[in-house]
Amino acid sequence: MAKTDEQFLIDRMSMMEVEGWHDLVADLKNLEANITNINNINSEQDLWVIKGQLRIINFLLSLDTATTIALEELQDGNPT
Repeated sequence: MAKTDEQFLIDRMSMMEVEGWHDLVADLKNLEANITNINNINSEQDLWVIKGQLRIINFLLSLDTATTIALEELQDGNPT
């Protein structure tokens, strides 16, 4: 049986409630602060690597908000 979109989003929200998720977010914020230090960029290749790292970090850091919005929109469109 396939998981519904709503159940997928609810499961994701549950994942973000555990202490391990909060630890990961704290680590990502620290990593983001270190990566954005311009002194870490020594070449164009470093710039592209850092850009990729920041995209992944930003995706993960915004996952909670994006999931909440998606779940609210889904539930608003599907009255019980």
